Amino acid sequence: MTQSFTTSRRRAITLAVAGTASLLAAPLAAQDGDWPTDPITIVVPFDAGGSADRMARTLAGPLGDELGVPVTVENRPGGSGGLGATYVSQQPADGQTLLLMQATPYLANAILVGGAPVEWEDFRFLNAQWDDFAIVAVNQESEYETMEQLVEAMKEPGAVSSGIIYGNGGHLQTLIMMDALEIPQENVRFVTYDGGAPLRTALAGNQVDFEILAARGADGIMDKLRVLSVVSDNAPDDFDAPLFNEVMEEMGAGQQPIIGGNVTGLLIPAAFEDEHPERYQTLVDAYQAVVESEDYTAAAEEAGVGHDWVGPEQSQQMVDDAYEALSEYADVVN
Repeated sequence: MTQSFTTSRRRAITLAVAGTASLLAAPLAAQDGDWPTDPITIVVPFDAGGSADRMARTLAGPLGDELGVPVTVENRPGGSGGLGATYVSQQPADGQTLLLMQATPYLANAILVGGAPVEWEDFRFLNAQWDDFAIVAVNQESEYETMEQLVEAMKEPGAVSSGIIYGNGGHLQTLIMMDALEIPQENVRFVTYDGGAPLRTALAGNQVDFEILAARGADGIMDKLRVLSVVSDNAPDDFDAPLFNEVMEEMGAGQQPIIGGNVTGLLIPAAFEDEHPERYQTLVDAYQAVVESEDYTAAAEEAGVGHDWVGPEQSQQMVDDAYEALSEYADVVN
């Protein structure tokens, strides 16, 4: 009888534990199904006013409307994007904290060059919303009218200055160009800025001699610039300037890797998709609905930011390929 009582009691305890587990699991499942219920933050790892910041602020309102919760933008500048990216990586991978920045080159170079304590694999790219090529540009009042004239001046130590974000695509592209033309790195006076907005302001104000910077991001100051070459494999119709590699070949340097542009969009901690697949799909669907809407297209064009929907798989492959190329040249700045 005692044994029968003990067996029955064990069964009751087992059933009670199983029931409790089911009750605990049910709210978690419901929580994922109902997500989101709390405000979401988009972290921009640069100062306000840059292209990533403008993109985040055009997204926040309509993305919040689509998800049914407020979406706010938080600027966490520093380390050429590395500080903000590190902050996001340290938050719970629950979809409440997102990152918006240039996956390449800024996130890539924060890891490869800046020493940010994160790995490339810690993030996943949701969408290459803006794939912006680069330009070699000077102020419209500059004495340099061609790439050849600029390069000739760079051969004299200290004669030319360049605005950079340390380790970004424009910086690397400049050093690769100089290396190919056998110009010592110390010949150019590099002036470092923390973000695209102050970088562009310096060139527009003729505070530096030249920069390699993202073309569409510079739309607001284009009337103050002279474009010496387009750092792209294809000539855009609206730029009356030669291709970078055409000029490099004419100067005897041959074809160089094209890494100066920006690929910008929302990123998430990689664990978010694995741990919360339903939330992940909800976010992707909402992001796509916003970017493909007519209202957002108009808002993005007014803000001067891209508005393409490429999708997670193709976008990730695009930046993975760029990261691999950047990895080969990151040691140029070390």
